[in-house]
Amino acid sequence: MRLFLLWTQAGLRTLVRTPRAAFFTLAFPVLLLVLIGATNSGTVTAAGGKVDFAQYFTPSLAIFGLSFACYTSLVFSIPRAREQGILKRVRGTPLEPSIYLTALISVALISGVGSVLLMVAVGAAAFGVHVYLHLLPAALLTLVLGSLCLSALGIAVSSFVVRADTAPVVANLTLLPLTFISGVFSPMHGAPDWITTVAHVFPLSHLVDAFYATFNPHTTGSGFAWGDLAVLVAWTVVGARVAERRFRWDPTPAGSHRRQRDPDVRTAPG
Repeated sequence: MRLFLLWTQAGLRTLVRTPRAAFFTLAFPVLLLVLIGATNSGTVTAAGGKVDFAQYFTPSLAIFGLSFACYTSLVFSIPRAREQGILKRVRGTPLEPSIYLTALISVALISGVGSVLLMVAVGAAAFGVHVYLHLLPAALLTLVLGSLCLSALGIAVSSFVVRADTAPVVANLTLLPLTFISGVFSPMHGAPDWITTVAHVFPLSHLVDAFYATFNPHTTGSGFAWGDLAVLVAWTVVGARVAERRFRWDPTPAGSHRRQRDPDVRTAPG
C-alpha cells in the first residue's frame, strides 16, 4: 500500500508538472464548456424531454474530459514510457507490476474525476447547472465505472501502438469519431437509427447517457442506469483481458524478435 501511494503521488505530481497534460486534462474541457455555454442558450431536446442547454452540455462535456484523462492520456504515455525504456527499468525493480499499473490507473481516475468535478463546479457557478443531491450516488458510481472502463481500454489500445509518435493518431481515431455519435457534443435524440445502433455498441454513449441521467430533471428514482453501467462493466472486462494478454514492458515490438544477421558475418555452407 505504501508503494502504491508513493507511485500514485508521483504520477499526480508528474501530471501537474507537465503543462500539456495538465492543460488538456483540466483546463481544455472547462474552456470548451465556457465557450460553448457563453455562445449558446435556450433548451435542447434530450432523453426525457427538453432541458436547459447548459444542463445537458455540462455533464456530456465532462465525459469528454474524463475520456482524455483516463483513455487518451494512457494511450499517449504508455507507449512513450515503453519506447524510452522506463517500463523495462520499472519491470527490473522489485516493484510488483500490479502496483505500478494500479497506480497508473489511479492517477487517471483521480485526474479524470477531478476534471469532472471542476467542470460541474464551473457549470453550476457560471451557467446555473443544477446538481441533484439524491442523484449524487449514481453520478459517483457512474464516474468510477466509466473511469475504470476507459482506463482498461486505454491500456489495451496502447498495446497496439508500436511507436510513440503514432499514439496521438491512434487515440484520436479511436475516440473522436465516437464523441460525435455518442452525444458528447450534441444530443442524439432524433438521430438516424443506424448511428445510434453503432454508438450503442461502444461504451462511450452508455457513459454519456448514464452520467447525463444524474443531471436530467426528468430522471425519476435513484438515477442508476443499470443497463448502461452493465455495458461499461462488460467493456472493462474486455479491455482488461486484452491488456493482460498484450501488455509489453520491453520496447521491442512484439513479433520482431527475429535475430538479424550481421552483414559482415559470413556463414559457411552447411
